Amino acid sequence: MSIVKGVEKIVNPLQQSALNKKGLCDYVVNVASGCLHGCTFCYVPSTPAIRTKQAQLHSKGVTDPQMDWGQYLFVREEIPEQLEKILSRKRSWRETPAGKGVVLVCSGTDPYQTKQTANVTRGVVEALSRYKKKIRILTRGLLWVNDIDILNHTNVIVGMSLPYLNDELSRQIEPQAPPPSERYKAMLVGHKAGCRMYVAVAPTPPNMTLDDFKRHLEKIMCINPEVIFWEPINARGSNGKRMIAAGLDFTDSIRHKKSWAECFKRQWNYIETAAREVGCEDRLHIWPDPELRGLVDDVKLDYWLYKPTVEKWDSLTSLKK
Repeated sequence: MSIVKGVEKIVNPLQQSALNKKGLCDYVVNVASGCLHGCTFCYVPSTPAIRTKQAQLHSKGVTDPQMDWGQYLFVREEIPEQLEKILSRKRSWRETPAGKGVVLVCSGTDPYQTKQTANVTRGVVEALSRYKKKIRILTRGLLWVNDIDILNHTNVIVGMSLPYLNDELSRQIEPQAPPPSERYKAMLVGHKAGCRMYVAVAPTPPNMTLDDFKRHLEKIMCINPEVIFWEPINARGSNGKRMIAAGLDFTDSIRHKKSWAECFKRQWNYIETAAREVGCEDRLHIWPDPELRGLVDDVKLDYWLYKPTVEKWDSLTSLKK
């Protein structure tokens, strides 16, 4: 299928989120549906956000919304104006201990993948900032460095997905995303400019070793991230089919629950050991999967579910300008 692009409208761009279980946020704003990065492991095509829109996506020229992930993008250009109206009327704000009232931009697409999404994202950040909301950017794109003038703020933290620094591996796993080496350079730029930074070492492929994690964390610490999130690749959904289609030989080793859980436990031990040796264990934040229950120590699992991050935010979250 050739790449399909367009625009779409939604009723309410500000949605409550269950990602507080990962310590990420209480709200999300997604500036588009679809994504052009084509990450083979991405779980988003398997979520209701895509599965419930099959007919709509078919009508726009998307043949298979799950297997064609990476080949379509529909930008929500009106979101900044919609968000302004919503925030001006909003009189209550959800703030859980783990979510901290933070708004994540984005959870189901990449906010800085194209100039068009970057323009919308800038408007979103400006609207949220006017109402003193806490903002978490999560991206693989590089265009956020053009917005440092508004992202360098105490109520904004910028994060990039950086599971490894192997550009060759990245071309197989996330073929249309900027290479990890370029993402790392962008994070150095943000750090030097004074932006608050974090890193998502996620998702890591099963062939990463303890030494790989050590070297990776040593490089990451050069940008002084406030928190380092981690989880391994999960290949048990439609993403497993995309990974096999991409020729990723390790896919079969994590397609079944037992083998995936074994990989999760092994790499969990690796990254905790590496973090202790590198001296960043206090910043490490595990993203555990509830499906591990019964396969790992429940006490260890429950410790991380809904655990607040070590990030410090301005305690004042205003509902008005």
